[in-house]
Amino acid sequence: MPFNGPGIYEIVPYQAPRLNLNSINGSLTSGEVIRTWTRGSPPSDNAVWQVAIAKGSGDDAEYLIINNRSGYYLTAAGEGTNVLSQQTSPSNPSARWKIHKAFRNGYDVWTINSVAGPLQLNVEGSGLTSGTNVIAWRIENGDNTTYYFDPRS
Repeated sequence: MPFNGPGIYEIVPYQAPRLNLNSINGSLTSGEVIRTWTRGSPPSDNAVWQVAIAKGSGDDAEYLIINNRSGYYLTAAGEGTNVLSQQTSPSNPSARWKIHKAFRNGYDVWTINSVAGPLQLNVEGSGLTSGTNVIAWRIENGDNTTYYFDPRS
């Protein structure tokens, strides 16, 4: 499941491939907590994300990750905080991400690092169950910090 730049994706934790990143309850309220959830076939709109370039290109590109249902941006406020789907300015650094290739056991996976600080998306406690919080955490090299991008049309 490759990341090929801007597009529509289901974002899947490497360590829990039966789950996805989900704006829980499909709420249209800004500030919805992002958690892992059991993947559907097809995935619900609140588990699908539009990735758009905000600035730059290649390894220096900054991306916006936008929930397909709400249109709100994936944001990171600070270390140890829940990642949220929020209505904010696209120029807000907390809504901008750098996506970098990583490798795990021969698989192409990706880290999603915040532009706002040395933080990245992290499945809290390496959780394997539906409903685990996705948090902003200092940059690490764990399996719970890498993701597949499953293209959706």
